[in-house]
Amino acid sequence: MTGMTPRQRLLTALRREMPDRVPCCLLMTRWTRYHHGCVCPLHQVKVAEEFGLDLLVQYGSYIWQSVSNDYIYAPGSGSTRLADSFYGDLPDVNVEMHIRNEREAVWYERTFRTPAGELHDVIQWARPNAGFGDGPNPHRVEPLVKTPRDVEALKFLYPAPRRDVLSDIPLVLEEIGERALPAAFDCTHAGSWGLEPLGPEGMLIAGIEEPELLAAVCRLAQDAHLRNLRAMLELGLPVVWDSWFQCGPSVGWSLETYRTLFLPLVKETVELAHEFGALFIYQDDGRMRNLIPLLAEIGVDAVSGLQPPDVGDVILKDVKAQFGGRLALMGGLDPCYTFDLGTPAAVRAAVRQAIVDAGEGGGYILATGEAVDPTTTPAESIHAAVQATREYGSY
Repeated sequence: MTGMTPRQRLLTALRREMPDRVPCCLLMTRWTRYHHGCVCPLHQVKVAEEFGLDLLVQYGSYIWQSVSNDYIYAPGSGSTRLADSFYGDLPDVNVEMHIRNEREAVWYERTFRTPAGELHDVIQWARPNAGFGDGPNPHRVEPLVKTPRDVEALKFLYPAPRRDVLSDIPLVLEEIGERALPAAFDCTHAGSWGLEPLGPEGMLIAGIEEPELLAAVCRLAQDAHLRNLRAMLELGLPVVWDSWFQCGPSVGWSLETYRTLFLPLVKETVELAHEFGALFIYQDDGRMRNLIPLLAEIGVDAVSGLQPPDVGDVILKDVKAQFGGRLALMGGLDPCYTFDLGTPAAVRAAVRQAIVDAGEGGGYILATGEAVDPTTTPAESIHAAVQATREYGSY
């Protein structure tokens, strides 16, 4: 088949079939945010069309609008124009928040008074482009959950899905049409920001010293995630794209903890996606070689990231040979050394090799392991990736 649309091309590859050519789906969220100040679905499509990319549009990502306000990750989440937003959608919780502005960071100190007790945290959040990158994540000076007793109170901090974000889905699907492939991208689960109540250090410590606490926080986050995804899938989104960067080997988790605690949660999400006839993509931006056999066993449709050494540990050619018949592959390009610090010539060479390693027979989407840096990657490198994909990736 020739002359496929970006949507058709991506869906065909995700089904492990052969499109007209290898789709080129570089992860452009940081680029879009930096150059346009917005990562709404239409700005994502705008950037895709500027470069000629085949884009998976992230719908519901925390860097745009979460489907349900995530106050645990982002203290300022939510619209302020309605009484039932900006903590007003937590009707059983009283909130005190003190904000201190500094030149390079903003400090948030919060107290939540719930029917099950109080929670308190302190967050330091660096300002964008002030020495900590274009989109710094919050630094947990004091975590929200400190003991198992706090879990009952934590239950009250997951608000219902936002009607405005959900009601936009049919309009976005109509507007995007064949120009891109929208995917539900909810970040409330443990693999993204669901373990933030414990903080980065606390989650790892709990895995050793208090596994029941870790499991309880995972369960709350997963229930919110499944609820949010179901609401999006009911409105017609054809793909679920889950990022599990917080729960992989690169963070420090053992394979046994992943197998016994995290993998069953991924399986639940895969089964929900398949219940609606949607495809499920698993994303990790670090080391994931040892996870791929487990993901194939539970019915994941595609694995995304596939970061090569030295940042990652995936040899694309080997994964294609072992799992190409069971999994679609998306990724294989290093965003740091090839794009951020490389040259257009290096990009062309890497694209050509990736297609040689994984393109045969279809089922491959050329992509970066993570989003490219908008401040160091030249536009010429992105154009080079698109041109090389079209030159070397035709079937």
